[in-house]
Amino acid sequence: MVRRLRRFFLGMLLIGASPTWAEAETLRIQLETLATEHGFVVQGLDRLGPESARNAAGDLPTRLRMLLEDYNYVLMSDRPGAVDRLLITSAKTPAQTRAFNATIKTTRLGPHHQVETVLVGPNGVAFPVTLIVDTGASTLALPESMASELGFVPEALQPGVSHTANDIVPIKAGILESVRVGPVSAGAVPVAFFPDDRLRGAKLLGMSFLSRFRVTLDEAENELILLAK
Repeated sequence: MVRRLRRFFLGMLLIGASPTWAEAETLRIQLETLATEHGFVVQGLDRLGPESARNAAGDLPTRLRMLLEDYNYVLMSDRPGAVDRLLITSAKTPAQTRAFNATIKTTRLGPHHQVETVLVGPNGVAFPVTLIVDTGASTLALPESMASELGFVPEALQPGVSHTANDIVPIKAGILESVRVGPVSAGAVPVAFFPDDRLRGAKLLGMSFLSRFRVTLDEAENELILLAK
């Protein structure tokens, strides 16, 4: 009887000493739990800070977008509404940018604005390229033939898909060392390489770079204005 009472009181002490789930759960634990529940691979958890768990509702991609609003990341999937791999690349911090406010002249290609950009891939070589400013593109998008020029080897790229209005397109995803537009530079920028025939020569400066800033396109002056958030 004495032993049973000891075990009972010891159990009560342990229960009383344990923090609640809400107090114990961190953003990292929350993401690990989601990965286990939904069967996807998550990489880059070591890049997370000590944030507490967050409230997020909706389908899986929407929940991840809400949870990771302070981070740059890449989602890869071959099924609508699902996630096969999550790659967290970096925190969205001012330290990623060397010039916070800039006005960059654009050139017009029909209704589109183009800017001169310098990309640096794994080989560390500065690669100048003209990109179309596209706030509707979730990531910087390039033709697959450019991957080797930027220093990407096939095994360093992650397979995935892009869901367009009419189709699902296979892509290969990677991380650029840096992207510079005018005086503004950002590091660890996700990039998606599309089959060349799908882009039809277009190269897009999407939200994996633009989301680091408050963006204004001045149609009258042909200017791209990037301001620190």
